[in-house]
Amino acid sequence: MVVGAHDFIAGQAAGILEADPRITVAARPVDGVEAVSRFRNSGIEAVVFDIGGDPAKALTAISRLLRIDPDAQVIMISTLNFTNVKTGIEGLELGAAEFLQTPAAHTRDSSLAVYQHNLTGTVHGLGLARRRARGLEKIPQAPAEIFELRRESMLPPEILLIASSTGGPKALVTVLEGLSSSVTAPILIAQHMPPAFTASLARNIEKKCGRPSGEGKDGEILEPGHVYVAPGDKHMVLEKDGDAVRIRINDDPPENFCRPSADPLLRTAAGIFGAKILVTVLTGMGSDGKAGARRIVEAGGTVIAQNEETCVVWGMPRAVAVAGLCSHVLPLQEIAGRLNRLAGGK
Repeated sequence: MVVGAHDFIAGQAAGILEADPRITVAARPVDGVEAVSRFRNSGIEAVVFDIGGDPAKALTAISRLLRIDPDAQVIMISTLNFTNVKTGIEGLELGAAEFLQTPAAHTRDSSLAVYQHNLTGTVHGLGLARRRARGLEKIPQAPAEIFELRRESMLPPEILLIASSTGGPKALVTVLEGLSSSVTAPILIAQHMPPAFTASLARNIEKKCGRPSGEGKDGEILEPGHVYVAPGDKHMVLEKDGDAVRIRINDDPPENFCRPSADPLLRTAAGIFGAKILVTVLTGMGSDGKAGARRIVEAGGTVIAQNEETCVVWGMPRAVAVAGLCSHVLPLQEIAGRLNRLAGGK
């Protein structure tokens, strides 16, 4: 279901989705009231909501949708401005699954391609997750001979890296809240989010987890115990500078249709820290992080993935698990405990 009074934004989204053979657009209500009415007892698996018309009514409708079904998969879309960012952040806090930035009229063709890829992939992935929750579909497990676990690094990690996407903000807080205060390695996060959302994510992490947190800044030296979130629409990588390690922020092209992407962060970290790296791949669509994780294990580091049952979308974790790059595949609630043991926490 695609919801929105804006003919262009909602119509564009509906057209993109209708062109994907995996997806059926079941309804196109023009406002939240009609959306709530259509959603009841409909079997609709995902709702794409243009939040740019009337933010207050959009949030009310999203709240009602989630009261009807707490597992409803709501994807918010809009152009980026102050009001829409504020509404999108509030929608995620209410329980919406994702926010996607729509391309502006002047946007390059490549950005439109990224949006099309992310919109169809997110709707399809969340639809599958909804079907699994209803017991209507099960993604087959990878063959046992491929789904192998590796030995952990014998060296204590000097840096923790986390890759996440759809469902990631809540998963990140769950993991970081569970970390022992004795885990003092810097923590760097590549979470797929638009600009402004990543700053809000960093503030939320600091508020709930008690660790100094912020968006990574170009030239910033890594400090023990700090959390650095890759800024939206930027890549965050690492650079050795004498005895220090600096963050570098760049506008290089998207990788895996993502910017920020986890792969540039992981591969630059591998060249600096070698076997003293601990990577966690959390819920998310696609395979971002797989190539970087391969570089990590080739350097001797350790990779942990979130398991299928606790993921919103088991895409990124599945990619690294099936590739045989993981030492552990764990429920979300057990990841912090494993990180504590591997990183020297109590």
